[in-house]
Amino acid sequence: MIVDIRTYTLHPGSLGAFFKLYETEGFSIQTRHLGQPLGYYFVDIGPQNRIVHFWGYADIAERAAKRAAMEADPGWTSYRGKSAAFFQRQENKILRNAPFHPGKTGRTAPFGVVDYRTYTTHPGKLGAMLSLYETEGLPLQMKHLGNNVGWYMSDIGPQNEVVHMWGYADLQDRTQRRNAMQADPAWGAYLGKGTGLLLNMENAILRPAPFWKPAG
Repeated sequence: MIVDIRTYTLHPGSLGAFFKLYETEGFSIQTRHLGQPLGYYFVDIGPQNRIVHFWGYADIAERAAKRAAMEADPGWTSYRGKSAAFFQRQENKILRNAPFHPGKTGRTAPFGVVDYRTYTTHPGKLGAMLSLYETEGLPLQMKHLGNNVGWYMSDIGPQNEVVHMWGYADLQDRTQRRNAMQADPAWGAYLGKGTGLLLNMENAILRPAPFWKPAG
């Protein structure tokens, strides 16, 4: 499985108008060709006027075929002509499931917020980071955080990256769960081994777009 993560930055003040247009004209066409997204969110805490959406495919060939069919759809062409004015910037990257991730979203309930985390390792250290995390970090995070929405590693685009997402009922739920994890001595021991493998760490808090309802 591969995941196409697409990050679009809109002009200030245009998010609501874009969502209205996309919900009315774009979403039904895109899902008809691509299937349901793994996630469609907007940034609540972090870089503003930004949406992040995730599309899953069996492989790069399936992605190419599905997107070619969508691009050939006159309805999609019409929608794109209207939506282009909303965007400042559009980016995407292709990721693959981490070895320990089963290729599913991991959702067990609709989440009010998702903590979207992107970590960059030092060149040549991605394998070591994933091995250590699978053995020591993942069990602790699943114990305290649960609700892993996805765990991916870079394939096409910025290299030496991992992206992982954690679902919470709300920000209070996130704070309580993360405080419990930080207080766990085993987590402190893991951080002592793992942080030296990382070059950069970023996160943003996402909320579901109003037209996309996560599976319960």
